[in-house]
Amino acid sequence: MALDFGFGFVAGVTGTIAGYPFDTVKVRLQTQTLNHRLYSGSLDCFIKIAKQESILGFYKGMSSPMIGVALINGIVFSVQNASKGLFDNPDTYTALAITGAMAGAVQAFICSPIELVKTRLQIQGIGQQRKLFALSTHLYNGPVDCLRKSYGRRGFQQGVMRGLSMTLARDIPSFAAYFPAWQFFVVHCSPTGKESDMPMYMSLIGGGFTGIAAWTVSYPFDVIKSRYQASREHVYKGVWDCAVKSFRTEGWQVFTRGFLPCTLRAIPTNAFTYPVYALLKRTFDAPRDDDSIITTPVPTTTKPVIKSKSSVPTKVKPPPPPSTSSISPIQSM
Repeated sequence: MALDFGFGFVAGVTGTIAGYPFDTVKVRLQTQTLNHRLYSGSLDCFIKIAKQESILGFYKGMSSPMIGVALINGIVFSVQNASKGLFDNPDTYTALAITGAMAGAVQAFICSPIELVKTRLQIQGIGQQRKLFALSTHLYNGPVDCLRKSYGRRGFQQGVMRGLSMTLARDIPSFAAYFPAWQFFVVHCSPTGKESDMPMYMSLIGGGFTGIAAWTVSYPFDVIKSRYQASREHVYKGVWDCAVKSFRTEGWQVFTRGFLPCTLRAIPTNAFTYPVYALLKRTFDAPRDDDSIITTPVPTTTKPVIKSKSSVPTKVKPPPPPSTSSISPIQSM
């Protein structure tokens, strides 16, 4: 368990750094309205952030997901693996979808306040240069200050956990699609149908593929979550009111806004997260497999023992079934 948390932290940090600029662009596009339109599209958003806020503008609020990524990854690994015991064959697509949904539901309670902080910090100081932003009056000084002020204004349920229902609505189908998508990719793209036999470049492609699959089925919920969490408390009565007002004023296209940078983000984030985790898992868990070394019986006589092909075969510990040894990739925030 401790190693899973450690591996998950390192892999999650790597994936977060790789994909975070795309996440900032996604959130900026999701939260802008027709009445206050700052960016005409993904490329325009990238260019304006780079020019106006420098490269550091892409990484606003990154400390929030960096802090929580170890806990979230550890929860997902633990819940998903533990819930496999509920099924006789945990490697079926149905079982993987159910166990993934359970893992997504549990981690949403940790993920929701983290994303609340991340979203509010990402849209803070839009268009301001780094030096001017530091000198100007802004609402939040950092993640802890954001949580403290959110709690002070609306309490725990309506303040800190604002948007929890949409986080659940997003993460349950997202993880329910994520693990079966990875299994599908392994079965069809691995030379032997096992993930351990896939080359590294295929793991990179597989991570991007599963990330895109997970976001595709859950993206509209993410849009509403971002808009609701970023808005002031008096703008919307609730998540349903946010969805209705967004649809009435901006049409169905509002639910796909920012999808391009989101899919671009999924490629490096998931492509880096899984290979790093798998590499750490193989490297540091290797000493535990010493008992798999081929052993020969100790001779009971001083006479030399002549071994032949017809002698009693040596015992080799069979590899554990894929349901317990496979390393499943984790979707980063």
